[in-house]
Amino acid sequence: MTGGSGGETPAPGPDSISRLVHDLANPLSAVLAEAQLLLLDADTLTPDTVASLRAIEAAALKMRVVLREASARRQP
Repeated sequence: MTGGSGGETPAPGPDSISRLVHDLANPLSAVLAEAQLLLLDADTLTPDTVASLRAIEAAALKMRVVLREASARRQP
């Protein structure tokens, strides 16, 4: 990837990775919590809705693992 000056954009440093992990983790937690709260009433939802909520939950849990791994890699 190139910057506006035509040079290479430097790789993100540990501080920018930490900030990115933090910035993604907070809204991800909200999405996961909302999906899980809605699933508490799964018996009142359509099968398609339950399937969609389970897919959201699975994706959020996978992303949480990715973020934790990224966070662990940046620590000394």
